[in-house]
Amino acid sequence: MAVLVWAAPLALTLTKEQRLLLWVSVLVGVLLVGAAFIARVDRWRKRQMEDADDAPDQLSSFRDLYERGELSKEEYDRVLRRMAERVGAKPKPAPAAAPAESPPATEPPATQEPPPPPA
Repeated sequence: MAVLVWAAPLALTLTKEQRLLLWVSVLVGVLLVGAAFIARVDRWRKRQMEDADDAPDQLSSFRDLYERGELSKEEYDRVLRRMAERVGAKPKPAPAAAPAESPPATEPPATQEPPPPPA
């Protein structure tokens, strides 16, 4: 506020060309600050994308640990769920108990020809 009080009499004494130069300078300053802000956001976004790219490498190393027996099935499933949450993907549900076998179909499948009628 004090700057405005100080700058108001100064702005009144400037010529038209000087005021134009002042406002162009302010506009250039605002554009430079905006460009710097956008560059920082872009750098931050790219860094976040690089962190997300590590997931396949980590997954393969955890899979190797599981295959060598250094991780139990429960630990490996927990790691998979946490990595899926971090990446934002939906983890595959844990396999349910084996479903009961369905009774055999009484009709033949549609790809087979029906037996010939008795003569």
